[in-house]
Amino acid sequence: MKRDWKKWHPKNRCEKLEKIDKNSLDVVSGEQYDYRKMAPIDFARRILKIKPFAYQTNLLLDESKRIVACMGRQSGKTSVIAMRTIHFAYTRNKVTVLITSPSMRQSMIMFDRISAFIHSTKTLKQEVTRATRTIIQLKNRSQIIALPCSENLLRGYTADMVICDETAFMPEETITNVIFPMLSTTNGYAIFLSTPWGKDHFFYRAFKNPKYSVHKVKSSECPLIMAEFLEEQRQNMTAEAYKMEFEAEFAEDYNCFFSQDLIRECIDPTLELIPSLETEIPSGEYFGGCDFGKLEDYSVIVVLKREGDLLKLVYLHEFLLNTPYMNVIGHLARTNQKFSFQRLLVDQTGVGEVVLEELKEQGVQNVEGITFTAKTKEAILTALKIAMEQHVLRMPYHRRLCQQLNEQQYAYNKAGYLTFTHPIGSHDDIACALALANQATRQKQTKPFFTAVQK
Repeated sequence: MKRDWKKWHPKNRCEKLEKIDKNSLDVVSGEQYDYRKMAPIDFARRILKIKPFAYQTNLLLDESKRIVACMGRQSGKTSVIAMRTIHFAYTRNKVTVLITSPSMRQSMIMFDRISAFIHSTKTLKQEVTRATRTIIQLKNRSQIIALPCSENLLRGYTADMVICDETAFMPEETITNVIFPMLSTTNGYAIFLSTPWGKDHFFYRAFKNPKYSVHKVKSSECPLIMAEFLEEQRQNMTAEAYKMEFEAEFAEDYNCFFSQDLIRECIDPTLELIPSLETEIPSGEYFGGCDFGKLEDYSVIVVLKREGDLLKLVYLHEFLLNTPYMNVIGHLARTNQKFSFQRLLVDQTGVGEVVLEELKEQGVQNVEGITFTAKTKEAILTALKIAMEQHVLRMPYHRRLCQQLNEQQYAYNKAGYLTFTHPIGSHDDIACALALANQATRQKQTKPFFTAVQK
């Protein structure tokens, strides 16, 4: 019988033997290297197939019970905490890891990274007994749960590890009164990670606490971030914003009108923005504000809902640059159909009465225009600040809104009016739309009416 040359060619035979050896090695490795006995760094390299950076390695190997990670943008803090979370849950039996943040959306960013790591690794995936949108349960009866930083939702849990993402934006009372007590009986771990924001808060004090293990990482330390990119961001951002976002520095301009601490106090972790106008909208009293963008600015629509004495931010839509006004008007008309505005205020600076007339043609009857002058802008921004200080305004965590509010800088002109500016390269469209919506909730001022009274 003629022998198949290709089958017995030395090269093919060697490749086949190498494949057999590799399969055998995998089996042996699986027996020899039990992930339940691995250190975090070995777990990351051998199971997750990830080689952590030096600063990530330091965080993985840190055995402290209280860890503070103040890290710049895109430095890999989500990935490294995800690695640590998975290792903790898989190498210990019957433990609960809780992920929380200022919003459910933010908590899901961390949870989704954890889920992606687990489901991309066969060894880890086969240990999962139950997986929902917010819970992963394992055969060893450990579980990973994602929740917003809501006192009502967090109470009742006992945790072995708590991950607080964007801690600087979380309500301080919830951290001290709810999160810490859930670790009391387990002697558990707490990891607080965030970019800097405000000094009158738990995160800043934890960052300065010598009893806590602190990891400060600049974005420039990440090997994947090019120096040219950072220089581009430095040119496009304010000095304070760049220090916070990329250098992990606590910074704030001295003449900002809305302080970081004031903005944080308005964040309600239970609130989530309505994602689309096609969503069913609950009945209620709604008020709108729209800032029409120019060539270098964005058009923005903001909707507030009045609930008792509170005003809640429920909808925010930011258009792409150079979106035609007719498209914005059409979206506003659809927004009015869904929310049935009690009142809608729009910025007509530079666009005149044409926009108002077109909106009324489209069926938006409760619309009014306002032209931004030094006097009118002072009035609406001051009214917004009062609503924030009186704890009337509640809003979900939205980083761009927080940043734009904080970048509003003030000074006094010759006439004694406040004048507002924002740094070159920044925007104030979302902040102005919010101020307009807030102004729409206020009663119209009418001139006093006098009449003669007979004696």
